[in-house]
Amino acid sequence: MKNFSRAIGEVNRTLNFIVAFESIVHSIMLFLVLYFLLSVFNLYPLSALIPALVYLAMSGYSGVKKNKVREVEKKHDELNEMLRTAADNMNYQSPVVEELQNEVIQEMKKVPISEFVQTNKVTYKVAVSIVMCFLIVFTSTMNVQLIDLRAWFGGGGFADMLDKLPIKRSSNAFVEVNTTDDIYGESAIATLGNKELNIKIQPVSFEVSIKEEGEAEQKQFDEIFPSDVSLESGSAFEENVPQEEQELVKSYFRELAKG
Repeated sequence: MKNFSRAIGEVNRTLNFIVAFESIVHSIMLFLVLYFLLSVFNLYPLSALIPALVYLAMSGYSGVKKNKVREVEKKHDELNEMLRTAADNMNYQSPVVEELQNEVIQEMKKVPISEFVQTNKVTYKVAVSIVMCFLIVFTSTMNVQLIDLRAWFGGGGFADMLDKLPIKRSSNAFVEVNTTDDIYGESAIATLGNKELNIKIQPVSFEVSIKEEGEAEQKQFDEIFPSDVSLESGSAFEENVPQEEQELVKSYFRELAKG
């Protein structure tokens, strides 16, 4: 009995997931189609979200409420009435009921999940959604409008309510193209402070040197000179030079040192 209960629960979860997936795909396609139509007529394209959400809620609710046991029986004739009988007597314990449940479980394993997915319809609606995305981008870029119905209605009521919503809107909400000739925008100067700066551009290396303008700071430097300067000749030089010439050379260098 526990195995049969788990099998029924798995069937319900799987079919609910398929229902939710198909409902989302259908709702996306509906939204894109309505958005495209409303955009080319300039009639509040974002309002297409309302019917799409309503359809998603109604479709999902009706799909979840369907009898999943009956859906499985429709796809597999061998389970016709057997699955319902076993599900209705799930809480009864008897050899006959257990044998029926085991037989139903074996037959359910032969039912592929792909039988419950409408592959052709899902593929078709996904392809339509992709095409509609390209059309919306194209018409938004080229700013294509067949009829301006918003101007015909002249605002008021629903139009005023949508205008008050905190949503950034353009002619088409998906893509907004800036057609201005000024690609650089408005010029502006950044204020970095109130000090004057002296900017010097080096002509060779193109380096920028920024220095604050002002008086140079006076610094005191120490002057250090030797107290006495004297010259001493080497002994080898003195041996080869006469004494008179040595005295003459010494007096010459003394005069230089004094000067």
